[in-house]
Amino acid sequence: MTAPHSHLLEGSPRLHYLEWNPHAPRTVILLHGNSANAWWWEPVARAIAAEYRLLALDQRGHGDSEWARPAAYSPIDYANDIARFVAHATANAEKPVVAGHSMGGLNVLAFARDHPDSARGAIAIDVPVTSTRGRDRYLERLKSIPVVTYADLATAKARFRLMPREGRVADEVLGEIAEKSLARTDEGRWTLKFDRECFLGGDGMAVLETIKQIRIPMMLVRAEHSRIMTAEGAEHARASNPNARLVTIADAHHHVILERPEAVARVIEEFAASL
Repeated sequence: MTAPHSHLLEGSPRLHYLEWNPHAPRTVILLHGNSANAWWWEPVARAIAAEYRLLALDQRGHGDSEWARPAAYSPIDYANDIARFVAHATANAEKPVVAGHSMGGLNVLAFARDHPDSARGAIAIDVPVTSTRGRDRYLERLKSIPVVTYADLATAKARFRLMPREGRVADEVLGEIAEKSLARTDEGRWTLKFDRECFLGGDGMAVLETIKQIRIPMMLVRAEHSRIMTAEGAEHARASNPNARLVTIADAHHHVILERPEAVARVIEEFAASL
């Protein structure tokens, strides 16, 4: 796997994305979770076969894409961005498979529901099928935490933490992700590259009801030890829609794309090949 190419899609908002294997015949679009960015998919990209063209999008308010002003970060806002991006990136190619992790998975579900003719299939990885009042309060509180900045990149990388902080992610992978998730402020300090307004205090849609409405092939992926996507919730979601399949990745936590990237790559490949 070669290093990805970096591109910008003009529009409102302007979107940044990474591309691997630009001449490959099959396209997979990859969507990161909240407070993350396109580079979080690099471990998976390294493990996927060269026959797949991979496009990892910095979603609005994240990475090197523009922030939305006024703030607009509902799943529908993201889904409309995905539709615009798909139309641009696959104009002369077959329809893609669209995969998302966590918040990105919710956005994939909203996209698949509202734009069913734009993709061959959808993959939602470790998404919260049901929310709770406590989880909503937690997300709301995150918006009120002051933005933390650091004097230098080394300190910022050392303080970098996953949310939730769990699983066994290799130190070198975490270090690479941390560096790609930080940016310099106007004052010359370092901070994370995302808009705190992305924390909605709720997901903005009824996830299970959305899954029921999807009419294209869909893969639900759960990490075995996830506290975000429970086994009961995942099975309930699968049973709600005949287009849905469910796979559990063993010995993994919520950040499965970093912890078990090879396993995630195999799931994506096998699902895409089956369509």
